[in-house]
Amino acid sequence: MSIAAFPRELAIRAASALAPGIEASITVRQLGVTVRAGSSSAAAARCDQAESLADDGPCIDAMDARAPCVVPSVADGPGWKAWRRQAGREGFASALAVPAGLDENIAVAVNLYSGTPISWTTEMLATAGGYARIGADMVSLCLARAELEDGAFGHYRRMSDLVVTEHAVGAIMQANDCPEHTARHLLESASLRRNIARRKVAEIILRALVVSGDPPASGDP
Repeated sequence: MSIAAFPRELAIRAASALAPGIEASITVRQLGVTVRAGSSSAAAARCDQAESLADDGPCIDAMDARAPCVVPSVADGPGWKAWRRQAGREGFASALAVPAGLDENIAVAVNLYSGTPISWTTEMLATAGGYARIGADMVSLCLARAELEDGAFGHYRRMSDLVVTEHAVGAIMQANDCPEHTARHLLESASLRRNIARRKVAEIILRALVVSGDPPASGDP
């Protein structure tokens, strides 16, 4: 299995390990930019993409708090307007987000969706947490590999600021299935919030997205 295929495969395995009818997505958050890395279905992918673009939802809250976020009912409750609307449109009734942090700048989460109301048991939370940690470990390895390769070959250093930024914009567009202006806004917002040069943010995002090989969610899962 290739590194690019790993997040989708992990999402499929996480979904099948929990219960029949569960769908899953793996989300990576880097310097405040949230992207979907892989999903077990197009429906789950669209929910995560809606959440990423709005920067608001159970996955975001779980990664911020570094604690699981249980959603007993997608239809009921305040907040997460874009995510709730998309999850309801996809036919999901309840959800669960379980994070695993690497450091203060990067986190990974497993997002689980059920088409029927479900009680998320302690065992389910523990299983989802295990898959989140596996995802975090893989992202950590990929980031280390990307940094070593860049150090050895100067891949990003040979690129101009504009080229690195354009590559990052394209990567965000594909991962979140969003238009160019939205991807640029996400990149610029991350740079301003963290007071880090836009080029540096672009490099970090590109390294984080080295694990993402899924096609946009509008296509076949």
